Amino acid sequence: VDGPYGAPSFTYDPQGAAEEPRPRRLVLPAWAIVAIVAVQAVALVLSVGLVVGGIQRVLAPEPGPSADPSAAPTTAAPRTPPTTPTERPEKTPGTVTDAEGNEVGGGIGSFDRPATVGEHAVGWEVWTGGDLEVTALSVDFDGEIPDAGDVIQDGYRLVVVEYEARYRGGGQLAPAEELWLTGESDRTYFIDVAEGLLPDPMIQVAPLADGETARFHSAFLVPEAELDSFRLGVETYSGAILYLEVP
Repeated sequence: VDGPYGAPSFTYDPQGAAEEPRPRRLVLPAWAIVAIVAVQAVALVLSVGLVVGGIQRVLAPEPGPSADPSAAPTTAAPRTPPTTPTERPEKTPGTVTDAEGNEVGGGIGSFDRPATVGEHAVGWEVWTGGDLEVTALSVDFDGEIPDAGDVIQDGYRLVVVEYEARYRGGGQLAPAEELWLTGESDRTYFIDVAEGLLPDPMIQVAPLADGETARFHSAFLVPEAELDSFRLGVETYSGAILYLEVP
């Protein structure tokens, strides 16, 4: 249709315009909005951390020329006292004396030349500064203990030994604090099994004052085949072991 003066004329059709599709508006769900906000918050925190870290590195003083990260600290922790057997103090030799109290030399008291039960006494200086003297009074190769049937097996002997300990020095000393009673053959090392079997093991001896003595028993389970080379061993914490030959 021509308009005035020959210009084209256009008409608007409301019905046809209504039929044309309108663009849809994008609407995000609530969870998506929350996720976007969370990501933005994390990114902001990381950015602030990087900035602060960079400022600290710039402002931190440079290490001196002697600084060595691998160097050990100059202040060492105090060393604890030795506790393992390998760190025990060096063993000091004891003494062997006869019935008159005279010291016996010639290597008597070693495993190859043991002292004699009932004839010699062995002694050492102990931690109190005094002296502990031990004498083996008797040895019973057929020791009997009530209700010991489960302990003594076929082919073994229960060797029961009576000891006497004498202390000389200041204060008091319990023999069990310083004394180890053992047995030894050419093949085997034996421990004292008197505790729990005999009524008077060394562990029950009360502390001794200067000049006091105490008697007690020890017991060893020894194979009959090793009785010929069996010896008693007596030692203190810092004293070398001394041996006694049984009759």
